[in-house]
Amino acid sequence: MYSFPLETDELILRKSHASYTCQGDVLSGALYLTDRRLVFIGYILSIDNKYMDEVPLTHIKALLPEKTFFIIPNVLKVITIKDKTIKFIIENRNDWLEAINRQVTVSN
Repeated sequence: MYSFPLETDELILRKSHASYTCQGDVLSGALYLTDRRLVFIGYILSIDNKYMDEVPLTHIKALLPEKTFFIIPNVLKVITIKDKTIKFIIENRNDWLEAINRQVTVSN
């Protein structure tokens, strides 16, 4: 159901269901970490209206942990080099933070 085109030799390292928030948009879908980028795939109203957002790992300026309702540690905040802010609500947030930081280090 959640699919996107991979680049030549690109590998998916991690996948999980996630909620996505950016510039007023809130969607449910799946978050992928590849060896080159973060990719969110969601659907708007129906399976025919796919939404995709991606951030190359080299474009991540900051990666911050946050909490839902100031209590639940499940928000991953991504700030890009163009100052775009994206938030993902995701299980195992700290594992995702470690995996992304590790891959960003490899990419740079």
